[in-house]
Amino acid sequence: MTLPQTTLPKESIEQDENWKIDEWLRCQQSPQHFLQTYGKVRDEQEGIIPWSDWDYLTELLEIFLNNREVIILKARQLGVSTLIAGYCLWKAIFYEGASILLLSQQEKKAGQLLAKCKVIWEFLPPYLRPKLGKDQESALTFPSMHSSIDALASTEDAGRSVSASIVVCDEWEYHPYDRTNYGAIRPTIGAGGQFIALSTADSENDKTLFKEIYHRAQAGKNSFKRKFLAWNLRPGRDEAWLAKETENMPDWQKKAEYPSTEREALETLKTRPFFDPDALETMYPDCLNPIEHEISDKFNTIKIFRLPEPGVLYCLFTDPSYGREDPHATIVIKVATGEQVAESHGKLPAERVAEVHDALARLYNNAFNSFELNAEVGNIMRETLESLKTPNQAPFIKPDGKTDPSKKGWWTGKQTKPKMLWGLEEAIRLRQIIPRSKECLDEMGWIVLPEGEEPRTKRGMHDDYTMAWAGVWQIKKYTPRPTSAKFKSWTRRDTTY
Repeated sequence: MTLPQTTLPKESIEQDENWKIDEWLRCQQSPQHFLQTYGKVRDEQEGIIPWSDWDYLTELLEIFLNNREVIILKARQLGVSTLIAGYCLWKAIFYEGASILLLSQQEKKAGQLLAKCKVIWEFLPPYLRPKLGKDQESALTFPSMHSSIDALASTEDAGRSVSASIVVCDEWEYHPYDRTNYGAIRPTIGAGGQFIALSTADSENDKTLFKEIYHRAQAGKNSFKRKFLAWNLRPGRDEAWLAKETENMPDWQKKAEYPSTEREALETLKTRPFFDPDALETMYPDCLNPIEHEISDKFNTIKIFRLPEPGVLYCLFTDPSYGREDPHATIVIKVATGEQVAESHGKLPAERVAEVHDALARLYNNAFNSFELNAEVGNIMRETLESLKTPNQAPFIKPDGKTDPSKKGWWTGKQTKPKMLWGLEEAIRLRQIIPRSKECLDEMGWIVLPEGEEPRTKRGMHDDYTMAWAGVWQIKKYTPRPTSAKFKSWTRRDTTY
């Protein structure tokens, strides 16, 4: 790749200090010199430390300089993301008009990659450090160079109508919209831009775009330069280190995250979708658009699909969150039919999630309700619901199905979670539920059943909707029903998983 020429930014130099000019030019001409001399890394234990110029990283840097399309299959924690952050920063501060796009699976991951760029910039000497324009979690701009680095989550619209000098897809195997994003940014590559994809392997999926392009690169059938990086390339790693690092991992996960060979990395685990795909497919036509309601104006995470009917029994369950990384999910269903009538989903603090839960319970005729009790977030839910005096809360239900009215909440553990999921699997297979939310059905497709194991969520995906559905389907069995004698009775005392 031929490096473009540019003018020096005025604020980066002092004209009477020629050695600074020479150093600026050396850095512009060699990203290796730039990173070896000025690269910094924020280490969790040691703080800010110099960038390590390990041989495989400097070799990778040469690949970036000489190839417009690069795909990297790697083990975990090899320093490749930091290298790419340094390379992108180098391009942005030494070449006018550079526009760089960093795509990651989640917004938080995208921000972490951009933060690596910011660390290096912060510790540059003044004559190499151009002033920042935008300084945000998702963007850095350098006005004197008319350049920018943007970090985005891999949403359906990410990369659309973008013209970029470099596009980086970090952990590309796990991007939910990999093909859509690639189609959107492909014109950038055709116009002379650079595309870099890197990822550990997804052992549960052999039909990703990452694997497709990597296999074609192996066969010499595309223009991508491929590179495999084994676990033991990083200095200090040996078999004893690997044994300690992977002692609690199943063999398939060890091969995926710390592979020794390309073949090992590309092996896929024998899995199948956990929920019946045909059953899920038949449910999509029943999805509804939410209707307007004042509760949705108060809580913008709430969607109402059916208004409450007088005298009808409803139940609801909430999978709470802290509101930082994972979203919460609340599902409300009609007890008699299993029809979803409302939901809430989004990133809210636990106290606010409890307010949503309380509001929906009251709206739907004091619906029978419960929530996941796990961890501190569950305790916050419990305490907030107590302070709100939320009506008709379900008693604590033990793994053996017995209830304890003195406690509230549902504990999700090794015994109960598989039972919850298998209960929902039966309900879907037998079409006993009527989901109204497309997002719910999409997420249920992320649950897989590895051979010989219990069901689990695909790596990097969420299961909030799924667990809220699994929870509401369980507590439905315990919903108190009015009888002709005008007293309430428990209609479910056994389990049939």
